[in-house]
Amino acid sequence: MNKIFNNTIRTGAVALASLLACYSCSDTWDEHYEPTVGGVVVDATLYQQIKADKGLSDFVEIIDATGYKALLDESQIVTVFAPVNGTFNKDSLLNEIAIGHKDLVIQRFVKNHIARYNYSSTPNEQSILMLNKKRTTFTDGIVGVDQIPAKSVNTVCTNGVLHVMTNSLPFHTNIYEYMETEPLMAEIYGFLRSYDEDSLDVNRSVYRGVDAEGNRIYVDSVLITANDAMRQLDSYIYEEDSDYIAIVPTNEAYKARYEEVKTYFNYNPNEEDGDSLQEYYANYYVLNTLFYNKNANFHQEDSLKSTVYNPYDPKYNVFYKPFEEGGILAPGNYVEKIECSNGTLYKVDVIPTTIYDAFFRDIEIECERGGSINQDLDEKGNGKYTKTCNYTAISENNDAISKGGYLDAQPSSTSGQPFVAFNIPNTLSGTYDMYVVTIPLRMGHGVQDADTLKPYQFRVNMFYRSAKEDKAGAVWPTTKSETLKNPADPAGKEQNFVSDPLEIDTIFLGTKTFTECYYNTTQVGVMMQIQAYVSSSQTKNYSRRMLLDEIILKPHKDPVEATEVKKTPKH
Repeated sequence: MNKIFNNTIRTGAVALASLLACYSCSDTWDEHYEPTVGGVVVDATLYQQIKADKGLSDFVEIIDATGYKALLDESQIVTVFAPVNGTFNKDSLLNEIAIGHKDLVIQRFVKNHIARYNYSSTPNEQSILMLNKKRTTFTDGIVGVDQIPAKSVNTVCTNGVLHVMTNSLPFHTNIYEYMETEPLMAEIYGFLRSYDEDSLDVNRSVYRGVDAEGNRIYVDSVLITANDAMRQLDSYIYEEDSDYIAIVPTNEAYKARYEEVKTYFNYNPNEEDGDSLQEYYANYYVLNTLFYNKNANFHQEDSLKSTVYNPYDPKYNVFYKPFEEGGILAPGNYVEKIECSNGTLYKVDVIPTTIYDAFFRDIEIECERGGSINQDLDEKGNGKYTKTCNYTAISENNDAISKGGYLDAQPSSTSGQPFVAFNIPNTLSGTYDMYVVTIPLRMGHGVQDADTLKPYQFRVNMFYRSAKEDKAGAVWPTTKSETLKNPADPAGKEQNFVSDPLEIDTIFLGTKTFTECYYNTTQVGVMMQIQAYVSSSQTKNYSRRMLLDEIILKPHKDPVEATEVKKTPKH
């Protein structure tokens, strides 16, 4: 499991961004340079031609210090847009190289002035992909590159074309690069950066010769950028050909949400890598409602779907009227709006989405699905928690019934009372309101007329995975259990629940706080057992046969009065 907050290059990135953002306004240069019409042809490499021009000596020093002399002095065809002396802070760039930030200088300065292939100045606008994958436009010498005019254009060398620029070219940061250079975003960038996995693109990189150990000596290294965390989020904010909206929290906002989320992922101490899982999910669920692909959101004013939106679960990860009052990107919800090379970044002091948007959501158990029913056996091979009953999954074409089916649980003998246990997976260490949805017997199949108006009387037993320590100090798994009290009983003693014999009934079972998380674990941590509880003297009034639709655990948001029996709308 990767660890987080590895910020080894932040200081250099901030300094470099500052110096590249400042252009010289020297009075020694005329505001309107007259480009060389048609250009010239010289019998020299690009490096030789640049070095021969005393006005480009600063640029030569940076090329030499970064090892890019080899690329400009050999047969690889490139175009160079060389800035004249005094238009960038040479000493600051050399200092960055000296303190170990050469790669940053290469990416943000050197490769920002070089493109593969020949590009000559023409009256028509051209789109050019620089070596750092930034795309810019080039017209004639007066319009120049990215609105920077040229001093001279179209010097044709033996290995490419040289254009001398009146200023250094602006480096347009993408969303990921902006995070890198912004100290107030160190927390979010630190987590994402720890998942970077750059690799060398051997086919597109240029090398000349090998060193003493037989390793290739690359004169131009092309890296393939990958980030597993962003892959999980389906958000490639480091790619130049993307177009995203990113909601980026400042450090305090990130840490506040991280600490809040972390409490919901308090794994059982016996869970392998529980601490690492807690750390990962705490970070992941800070992030998963923060990124939006513009290309997948054609009607942004009406709704925004996050990059983890699932069309099969459409009620989550979509935000309506996002830019209007009350929307997640309404004025006042963000501190600053920043246009980047691959989208728009909204800096926020408070994350505008909630934990309920991100991860703390309903858990719904369809009772008729066999995988939901606990099948554990005791030492004699009999049902341990699901017993004394026969159960059948029933399909029913009725929109009022969840997912078109329910479980028909009948006693296995005339005196038996069904016990049906359901596994509740993916519970978080949080507080839930619990419900069971029952189907009245009158809607069942093969029900005797005398029973059609009988309600069910049942109890609900909860089982929780736990651990106990023996005298020798060894920790062993165990199970804790309790029988729920009916919250509709003012005295707080009643344990029986009764269904509505006429209507589909959503019965509130109470509010429960789980202290341990079992999210995405191999073992389920919580089980609910529904137990028919009808004595022989009560069979005239209550049925031991039960038709069970679903179990719902809803995140608890508001205080619940002990006497309140909640109802939830059907699907």
